[in-house]
Amino acid sequence: MIPILHALRWDVIVQARNGFYWASAFLIVAISALLLSVPETERAKAALWVPAILIINIQITTFFFVAGLMLLERDEGTLNALAVSPLSASGYLAMRTFSLTGLAAAETIVIVWIGFGTAGSWPLILGGTAALGVIYTGFGAAVATRYESVNALLLPASAFVAVLLLPLLPHFGLAPRLPFFMHPLEPPMTLIRAGYGVGDRVDVAFGVLGSFGWSALAFVCGRNRVSALMRNTRASGGR
Repeated sequence: MIPILHALRWDVIVQARNGFYWASAFLIVAISALLLSVPETERAKAALWVPAILIINIQITTFFFVAGLMLLERDEGTLNALAVSPLSASGYLAMRTFSLTGLAAAETIVIVWIGFGTAGSWPLILGGTAALGVIYTGFGAAVATRYESVNALLLPASAFVAVLLLPLLPHFGLAPRLPFFMHPLEPPMTLIRAGYGVGDRVDVAFGVLGSFGWSALAFVCGRNRVSALMRNTRASGGR
C-alpha cells in the first residue's frame, strides 16, 4: 500500500509538471462556456446531454492522458525502473487509474454543476463517472503499451475511441439499444441516466453490475499489458 501512495504522490507531480491540470482547467472553461451559450430549454434535458458530454470529455482526461503518460515514461525509461521497484503492474495501474479518475470526477462535478445545476442523484452520476474513468484508463493503458510514439498511437487510438463512443447512437435514438447492451460503456451511461430519473431499479442494477464487470475487465487488460511491458526491458528501455 505504501509504494502505491508514494507512486500516487509522484504521479500527481508528474501530471502537474506536464501541464495536465492546465489542460483539465481549459476543458472545464471551454465546455462550460459552450454549455452556458446553449438555451436553458435545451440544458433542462440533463438526462440527454450529461451522459453524452461525460462519455466524450472523460476519454480525454483518462484514455488519452494515460496513453500520453505511458509513452513519456517509456521514452524516459521509467518503466524499466518500475520493473525492479516494489510497485507491481497492478499497483502502477491502480495509482494511475485513481489519479486520473479522480481528476475526471472533479471535472465532472464542475462542468455539470455549471451547465445543469445540482439536480440529480449524485451517487449514481459519480458512480457512472468513476466506471467510465476506470474503463477508459484500463483500455488506454492496454492500447498505449503497443506503440512507441504519439504519431504511431494516434490513428489506432482514435479508431478505438470511436468504437467506445458507439453507445451514443442509441442514446440519441439513432439506433436500437439492444445491440449495445454488451458494450463496455453502456452500463456507466445507464447509471448516469438513472441519476436523472431515466430507468428503473432493473436499469440501476444493470448499470452497477455491468460497470463493475467492465471496469474489472478493463483493469485486468491494462494490468496484463503493463506487466508484459515492464518485464520486457528491450520494449521499455527508454531512448
